[in-house]
This record gives sequence, structure tokens and C-alpha cells, in this order.
Amino acid sequence: MLMLQNARVCHVPLAFLTLFLLVMAAPAFSEVTSSNVDVPVVGAKCNDRVKEVSRVGGLLRVPTKASEQVPAVVLLHSNAGIVGVGGFYARALNAVGIATLEIDSYTPRGVRSGSEPNAPVLCDRLQDAWGALVYLAKDARINPNQIGLAGFSSGGAVAIMAGMGVRPARLARDNPALRQEQVFAAHFALYPACSNIMDDQQRIRSWINPGRPQNWGATGKPIHITSGTNDDFDFNPKTDCLRMSQEFPAIASQLTVRMVEGATHAFDWPSPPPPAYSPFAKAQTGGVVTMRYSAKEAAIAQKEMVEYFLKNLK
Repeated sequence: MLMLQNARVCHVPLAFLTLFLLVMAAPAFSEVTSSNVDVPVVGAKCNDRVKEVSRVGGLLRVPTKASEQVPAVVLLHSNAGIVGVGGFYARALNAVGIATLEIDSYTPRGVRSGSEPNAPVLCDRLQDAWGALVYLAKDARINPNQIGLAGFSSGGAVAIMAGMGVRPARLARDNPALRQEQVFAAHFALYPACSNIMDDQQRIRSWINPGRPQNWGATGKPIHITSGTNDDFDFNPKTDCLRMSQEFPAIASQLTVRMVEGATHAFDWPSPPPPAYSPFAKAQTGGVVTMRYSAKEAAIAQKEMVEYFLKNLK
């Protein structure tokens, strides 16, 4: 297993040493204040079949012993919805003093999963991600310049899109809700189905094209991808995420990728469904997707996310 960063390669033990030093230097937080909150969305939906909403739900967890403003991370679920994976990462982030806001994009829109025909697609969920940034920036307990974004599967794709500078539909650059300079400080995408972002020419790729009105240009903030070499959501899982810097040179300097040898899609989900056909796999051409849990790799990814945000939310 390797940590790949542009042309530099460092082995995981070094990453763990870095994580150990970062965690030891960070304050310990054993208590959090948890609350269910309503998060206003920004912009407009892009899919006519999706229910228009003005707010989505979220679980906000803020460390209680902080003596000053704390950093925060917005968590975006996969097509499966809220299944506990976000909470697994939230607890680790909270333990080192980082607040979390896990967004529920489905319940407010009357759907249970991303497989339903009226479920929000990626460009709809940009409303939720950017709305969460605006919401947290107004919370006096949160440092508005230290807000990150993390997502799983489709949520990870949204995190990458946000780092590219893609904003919600029909949102003018001079709008009062989301300023041009207001961006996430860092982005972390777990198994984001990289081929969908690059090879779905009629849907996703067309939406994020730099010529689109909603692409305001790359934010310049770091984007990290962790994906498995057996993730059959992709055409070629060993290389699809690695070629993203060539496909999108505007974000090449922002992008780092770690490939997890042998890992499948959603390798951190303890109770995944059995192998099944997904119309969203392989750039929306469809295919059977296998999800297999690995407690070892889940623990490594959890520590990796903590390390990443401790480093980049400063």
C-alpha cells in the first residue's frame, strides 16, 4: 500500500508516524454536543424529478471542551444514505477536536436511497454541500476558514466537484448567499467512482465542464482520493482515479490519490449488501458491484482522514 502524491511516493508507516505526531499534538476531546439541525441549501436543483427543498437535515457534533473556535468537516453519505459509515469517521474526527456535520440528502426529499428515480443526483447534492459550508461558517463555535468536506461514493464525487469549483445550479456569481471566495479548505473522497466523473460524458462530465456557468474555477484547495484496486464501480479500478490529474489538469496540483490494494467499493461499510447490478456503475453504463468489508482497511482509512484534516484544516 502506498500514499501517492503527484510524483512523490511515501510508504504508509511514515504516514502513521506523521499521524501519531499530529494526534499527540492535538488536544483530546472525549465529549461532544450532538444536535439535529436544519441546514439551508443554496442554489437550485438540476433534476426536474427531484423534490425542491429549502433545507436538509444534519447531525452536528461539536467538541464541548474547546476554548476557541474549532475546525469542522461536512460529511456526505453514499447512495445508500445514512448507514453508519459517516458516524465511524465523525467519532474519530471529534476525538481530536474537529466538529462534524453529517448531511442527510435523502429524507427531506422523500427518498430512501440513490436508486430511486426521484433521488437527487450529484449536481442536486451540491446544494447541500455548499449550504452546509455557509451554515457552519455562521456558527460562532466553528472557524469559518477551517471547514473541510468529506464524502463516500457519490458523496465523494460531490466533494471532488466542490474542489473543482463547481457550484449549485442557477447560482449567480454575485449572489448574496455564497460568496465567490467562500470555499472548503480541504476535500476527502472515499471510493468516489472516478470513472463516472471522467467518462460519463452526457451527465456528470458535461456538468463539470469548465465552460459550464456553475464551474467557477478550481478552488486551489487540496483534494484527496482513497479508492480500492478492486472497486468495480470503475472501468479499471487500478488506474481510473490515478488518471484524474491528466483528465483535469486544472486540479492536478491539488490532487493526491491512495489506492488500497484488493479493496472493493465501500470497503469500510460493516454490513454491505450482496453483489448486485447497479445502473450507476462504470460511468452509468451499469455493472455488478461487489462490496466487501475490511475492518483493517477501514481503520487505516479512518486514521488517514483524521491525519489529512489535522494537516489541512489550519
